[in-house]
Amino acid sequence: MCGRYNIHDDPFMRAMLAQLRVPELLRTQLNIAPTEPVPVVFEEEGERHMRAMRWWLVPSWVPEISTRFSMFNAKAETLASSKAFRGPLRHHRCILPASSFIEWTLAAGGRQPWLIRPVDSAIAFAGLFDVWEKDGNCLESCTIITTAAAPGIDRLHTRMPLMLRPEEFDAWLDVSEGRGPPPDMLRPRLPAHFELASLSPEVNNPRHKNASSQEPLGPAERITLEH
Repeated sequence: MCGRYNIHDDPFMRAMLAQLRVPELLRTQLNIAPTEPVPVVFEEEGERHMRAMRWWLVPSWVPEISTRFSMFNAKAETLASSKAFRGPLRHHRCILPASSFIEWTLAAGGRQPWLIRPVDSAIAFAGLFDVWEKDGNCLESCTIITTAAAPGIDRLHTRMPLMLRPEEFDAWLDVSEGRGPPPDMLRPRLPAHFELASLSPEVNNPRHKNASSQEPLGPAERITLEH
């Protein structure tokens, strides 16, 4: 799954935004949690845009905004059969820029958070968005697609965010034909070399967004990209 992530305004993020052909820069956001506004890159009538959306998808057809169902993640394996996600999969695909994400393992006394980050790059989470409108109110919201965890990540959790490679950006964002993406894009794999490092349990509280809580507590473990 993906329930917390970070964005850093650094050279890696700026390089990825250039690859995505969006001119805006992003401010640093730490310990981002579901329901918070997050930057989303999407394509509309052949033009790229980046806009803040609520990270918890609200389908366009529901009668009211609610968090009754967990909609901040969407399973890659069931997107095409899900009433909430099959339409956005064809018409509203997006990319959520990220620098790292956080996962947890069980430990004595509570949950141990782990920072998962690429080596010398940023991350492009594959996502979906939708637009809910009623009585003059409008909400744009999004979800991050998850898939089975790749080797190395799977020792922390069985799921991980679906992460795109730069050569896949254009095909993922192109919804002009109203078709789903190539199936190969939905398979579990890492887009780069990654590393894992333990964090302070302080980050378990999403209100803690200070940079010091994102500092690894010990040496990082390397996960090598498999081609």
